[in-house]
Amino acid sequence: MRLSLCIALVAGQFFASAADASIEDIDQLVESVRQEAFREAQFDEARIERFLAAREEQAVLLQDARDALARANARADALRVEYETNEQTLTRYEGELRERAGDLNDLFAIVRQTALNANSVLKNSLVAAEQAGRSEFLERLGKGEQPPSIDDIKQLWTNVLSEISESGKVVTFNNTVIKPQGEEAEQAVTRVGVFTAVSNGAYLRYLPDSRKLVELSRQPPARFQRMAADLSRTDSGVAAMALDPSKGAILSLMVQSPDVGERVQQGGGIGYLILILGGVGVLIVLRRAIGLFLAKRAVEQQANSEDPSESNPLGRLQRIMVEHQGDDQEAAAIRLDEQLAEESSLLNRGLPTLAVLAAVSPLLGLLGTVTGMIETFQSITLFGTGDPKLMSGGISQALVTTQLGLAVAIPLVLLHSLLTGQVNRLVEKLGKHNSDMLTNHGLG
Repeated sequence: MRLSLCIALVAGQFFASAADASIEDIDQLVESVRQEAFREAQFDEARIERFLAAREEQAVLLQDARDALARANARADALRVEYETNEQTLTRYEGELRERAGDLNDLFAIVRQTALNANSVLKNSLVAAEQAGRSEFLERLGKGEQPPSIDDIKQLWTNVLSEISESGKVVTFNNTVIKPQGEEAEQAVTRVGVFTAVSNGAYLRYLPDSRKLVELSRQPPARFQRMAADLSRTDSGVAAMALDPSKGAILSLMVQSPDVGERVQQGGGIGYLILILGGVGVLIVLRRAIGLFLAKRAVEQQANSEDPSESNPLGRLQRIMVEHQGDDQEAAAIRLDEQLAEESSLLNRGLPTLAVLAAVSPLLGLLGTVTGMIETFQSITLFGTGDPKLMSGGISQALVTTQLGLAVAIPLVLLHSLLTGQVNRLVEKLGKHNSDMLTNHGLG
C-alpha cells in the first residue's frame, strides 16, 4: 500500500511538472521510486520475519505453559490421592485413638472443669492479693483445647494444695490499701488464712476484679477492732481473732446493718416523739423511785421517834394527832383520814402520767406503722414492685416505730406497776399507823 501511494505521488508530480521536466529528471524520479520500493520491500520482509520469529517464540511459550499445566495437573492429582490417603489414615488413627483413650476423655473433661472451679476460688481468694497470677495457669488449663499433660495435672493439684495450706497461715505482707476517702496507701496487711485481712486495726475487703484491698467504711464493733489491732502487733504466739467463714459475706452484712442511731432515724418524727415520751417517763420513774425510797426511810425513822416531824408523811399524821389530842375520837379520825388521803395523793403523784405515757407509746407506734404502710403503698403506686429498695423506707418506718413504741411502753408499764405497789405498801403502812394512833387516842 505504501508503494502504491508513492507511485501515485510520483505520478502526480510527474504530470504536474511534465511540461517543464526534462528526460533526465524523469529517469531520476523513476530510479528514486524504484529504490524506495526496494527499501519498502526489504522493510516488509524484515517485519514478516520478525512476526514469524515472534509467532514461533509464542508457540514455544505456549507449549511450555501447556507442559507446566500438565505437570501441575499431574502433581495435583498425585497430591489429591495423597491427601485422600492421609485422610483415611488420619481417620483410622483417630478411631484407634478414641478406642485407646477410653475414659481419658472424661478424665480430661473433669480436669478442665476442676481447673475452672479452682480458678474461680483462687481468683477470689485473699491469697491473690499477696500472690498475683496464681490463677492464670488454671484459666489456660480450663479453656485449653489440647489434652492436659501429666505435668498440668500435677500443677493443678499443687495449686489446690497451696490454697489449702494458705488457709491455715497468718501472713503479714505489704500491699496497697484503698482508704474510705479514696486515697491509696502502701501499708502492712495481716492475712488470717483465706478468711480475714486487717491493717492498722481496720478490717479489709478484697476486690477480685481490681486485685486491691479496700478498708471497710464501717468497721465491726470495738471488740473486733481491738482483736485486729492486737493481731497486727503480735509477732508470734497465739492471739484471739474473729474469722469470717463466708470469706467476707457475713462481715459485709454486719457492717451494712444499721446501728441504733440509724434505726431511730428510720422511725422518723414519730420515732423521735416516742423516744421523748420514753425519756419523760424515765425521768418520772427516777423521781418517784427516789421520792418513795426517801419517804419509806423517813417513815421508818419516824416510827422509832417520839418527836413528830413535818418532813415525812407519818410525822405529819402524828402532828395532827397531837393537835387534836383533846378532841373526840371521831373528829381526830376524820382529820387523819383527810391527811392520809392527801399523803396518798402525794405519793401517787406522777404515776397517772406514767400510765398515760405507757398507754400512748404503743399507739404512737401504731400510728407510725400506718404512716409507713401508706408511704409504702404510694411507692408501689408510683414505681411498682420492681425495686424493693423503693419500698424499704416506708416498711422500715412502719416496723421501727412499732418496735420503739413497744420498747418504751413495756418498761414503763412494768415500772408503773412496781412503783404503784410500793406506794400501796407505804400507804398501807401509814394506814396501820393511823389506826394505831386512833386506838391509842381512844384509850387515852
